[in-house]
Amino acid sequence: MSMEKIPASQNVSLQSLKKQDWDKLLQRIMTSYNNISRSINPKGLLKINLTTAQIKLLTCFADKDIHTMTELSTSLAVSMPTMTAMVDRLEAANMVKRERDRVDRRVVQVRLTAAGKRELKKLIHIRRSEMEKILMNLNQKEMETFLGSIELVARLLTKARQQRDMGMDSM
Repeated sequence: MSMEKIPASQNVSLQSLKKQDWDKLLQRIMTSYNNISRSINPKGLLKINLTTAQIKLLTCFADKDIHTMTELSTSLAVSMPTMTAMVDRLEAANMVKRERDRVDRRVVQVRLTAAGKRELKKLIHIRRSEMEKILMNLNQKEMETFLGSIELVARLLTKARQQRDMGMDSM
């Protein structure tokens, strides 16, 4: 099967692909992902004295004020010891604060401090500004295509992640 285009009309089982075809497909996906990351990774973030992992952790708080350590480690797909070390460093930098859950003292919740909120606001502003600079170079048709494509990718990845997670729960 050619990897140039997988026919939409065929119900192709990816597990049935030859290893060589699977490797080509995966390489194309990874190359595209890396190109997207490089394109939208704001140059302005270089002015921020945080690691990429710390930036990712802070951005978890863009939609929710409080997270448990388990939620954060799951969200960023890292082990609990790794998440503990990441939170330790952000706590030392006064960006986050740990608190015990009032109902279940075993649960550790993490929230942004005022400094963390300021840093997150700055991150969001920089990302938005950089994205605007990039998108201003697209015409209307390209913008419509981009928006439809990125929304489709988001839906497909969300669905695939949910299916993966459901499969992991049954193990």
